[in-house]
Amino acid sequence: MLGFFKRLLPLLFGVATLAYLFVSGKVDIHDVRLKVAHIETGPLSTALLLGGVGFMASALRLQYLVGLLGYRVSFIRSLVYTLVGQLYNSAIPGGTVGGDAIKALYLSSHTHHKAHAFAAVLIDRICGLFTLGTFALIMLLPNIGEESMRAAAGVIIGFLGAGSLAVTLMLSRRVRRLFPDGAMSRLPMQGALKAFDDAVQIFRGRMGGIAVALLISLLPQFAWIAMHIAIGDGLNIAGVSWTDYCVLVPVSGMVAALPISFGGWGVGEAASVYFFGQRGVPSDAAFVLSALGRLIQLAWALVALPISFFLPRPAQVAAQLAKETEEAPAEQEGQ
Repeated sequence: MLGFFKRLLPLLFGVATLAYLFVSGKVDIHDVRLKVAHIETGPLSTALLLGGVGFMASALRLQYLVGLLGYRVSFIRSLVYTLVGQLYNSAIPGGTVGGDAIKALYLSSHTHHKAHAFAAVLIDRICGLFTLGTFALIMLLPNIGEESMRAAAGVIIGFLGAGSLAVTLMLSRRVRRLFPDGAMSRLPMQGALKAFDDAVQIFRGRMGGIAVALLISLLPQFAWIAMHIAIGDGLNIAGVSWTDYCVLVPVSGMVAALPISFGGWGVGEAASVYFFGQRGVPSDAAFVLSALGRLIQLAWALVALPISFFLPRPAQVAAQLAKETEEAPAEQEGQ
């Protein structure tokens, strides 16, 4: 029971953050209702379509990475696994297994090797995050000296710096040898460290393919940003250029990606209110911009709901992953 409540903490934190925005007066709920009531349906329909394009592009990247390992998975199946993963990440609070683990499990039926499937999902995630931060930084450079962009610059640089440090620590065995004996074994997320090691071994010698995957990663990022531009157009947000969206949407997404709220709810909206507010966007418009973007992603994730009924339940997935973790040391000892 205690474990269940711990898993619900991100949901509670997200709800509390949303409540704070309204109770504190930072966002007026009446103005939010007016914004939603008067949104133009044409741009909103375009945003909905672009949300689907983003998921399709993500599925294409995942399919490519699996193919890079020498396995075949159809685009349709890759798209289904991507949507089901998003469903578990954004529509099922308190779950025992995250969306990435779900995707890896389903992919293992095609790779016939769970380590390879987890490596593909792992590299898929890294490519997306690295492209997100790098693209935002490039788009920020012309305005990096502006006062209203300093906070965004700090988030991007911090995100890329922390991410690079973490990836270097996890990928480089030479760097880890610099630590005192036994120090690495006391670090948390040992399973993640091993997964990174496996990914390095599997994808070593395929760096040209990784570069292609990074280029493919631009497609879902473009679709995600364009989706928010379309929403902003429907909300009649003025005074914000498309280059501003290319910086502020990823920055808000980076903050929302912190594992402190369920699906980024609350935290993402607060980040959007703050960063877009720095560029003169009213808080109600910035709030609706973020919330509608999240709702569009949720709507596409719910497409996978009927499909998920024919797939393993979360408890079964968790049990299988736990069994695999227990069997791995025994297999190593046997060798």
